[in-house]
Parts: sequence; C-alpha cells; structure tokens
Amino acid sequence: MKRSLLTSLICSTLLLGCKESSSPVDDMPAIQSISFEGLPDQHVTFDARNSEITVRMPAVLEGGLKPVMKLTEGAEAIGLLPDGNVDLSAFCGSNMPNEPVYLRIGNRTKTATYRMNIVATGELAPQDIYEETIFSRKSDALKLNLPVRNQYNFPHLDRITFEREDGTDSAVIYADGAPLAGCASEPNRLSIQLSAPIQSVLKPGKYKIQVGNIKFPQRLIVVD
Repeated sequence: MKRSLLTSLICSTLLLGCKESSSPVDDMPAIQSISFEGLPDQHVTFDARNSEITVRMPAVLEGGLKPVMKLTEGAEAIGLLPDGNVDLSAFCGSNMPNEPVYLRIGNRTKTATYRMNIVATGELAPQDIYEETIFSRKSDALKLNLPVRNQYNFPHLDRITFEREDGTDSAVIYADGAPLAGCASEPNRLSIQLSAPIQSVLKPGKYKIQVGNIKFPQRLIVVD
C-alpha cells in the first residue's frame, strides 16, 4: 500500500513538472511569419533562429515595403512609417552603401530586433520616363528627383555631368569624396541636391543629365 502511494506521488510530481516545462520561458516578442505586400513569397526568406529577414527587391518597388506579419501575443511592430512601410532611408542615405535595415517588434517590456538584408535584383538604372526639371538661376539650390530601377543597389555616386543638348556647354560637379546622390522620400527616385554656386555654373539651356556613369533620359532646363 505504501509502495503504491509513493509511486502515485512520484508520477504526479513528474506530470506536474512536465506541464511547467511546456510553459513559455519568457515573454520575448517574436515574428512567427512574415511576407510583404506585392512581393512573391519566394522573394522573402525568414531565418527566425538568427533573427534575419532577406528580401529580394523588385526592380521597381510599388507602394513601399509593407510587412504582413503574424506576431506572438501582445507584440506589435515598432518604428514603421505612418503608412505601415519599412523605413529604407538608412539603406541608401549614408556614405556606406548597403547599410543594414532593422525591423523591431515589441511588447510592454521587451523588444526584439530583426536584421533585414535588402538584396537588389539588378544594377541601378534609369527608368525610361521622360521628365523635365526647370531650374531658375535666381535660386541657389537645384533639386532633382530622377526615376530609377533597382534603387536599393546603391553605388557611391560622386560625379554629376550636365551637357547642353546642342553640345555648346557642359559642367561636371564633383563631391570631393562625399556622395552627391541619395534616395528620395518617394520610392524609385534618385535624389540630387546641389547648392550655390550652381546657379553661376549652369547657363540657360536644356541639359542632359549623367550621374556617375549612368545616363538619364530626363532633362534639366535652366532659365534666368
């Protein structure tokens, strides 16, 4: 009888121990699954063990990079843009191309960080869209937003060439080691901002635009 009672107590203790071990160790928030609006599933690789998300980017990103996630209970995304997109500005807005982007998930007490590897599927290239930008020499700042493909394969661009269509004049702007171009706030756009004395460098006329070795179909029109 005593042996039977002792056996029952041991079994009960073991069963109780098994239930406790199956409960969560902590309340660390986590991504259980992730995809992105408009991207095929095969373009996204989720490595939960190493907290890495690899995204093969399309040549033209429509509407931004918006994640669709299944999260652990009580978790939510932190630091997304107001429209729900991942902020990719750090990727091509610095002197170091291919800077990593991070996606953060948090709950009331803890935050989990996932590294996003953004992989371009081609070289940075202009879109075949004709646009004109008018620049007045009364201004001391020239701003260009040029449509591009593979925006997130971002080389170091430190030279811009403006050549008049009639071949009578040209100007080459160097950055002395600093980048002259970066990502615009609008997706699929290359942003260029030049300050004084640009208004005295460019004479009135219609100019072709070349950034680094990339020739753009867009044109710059300079007026007095």
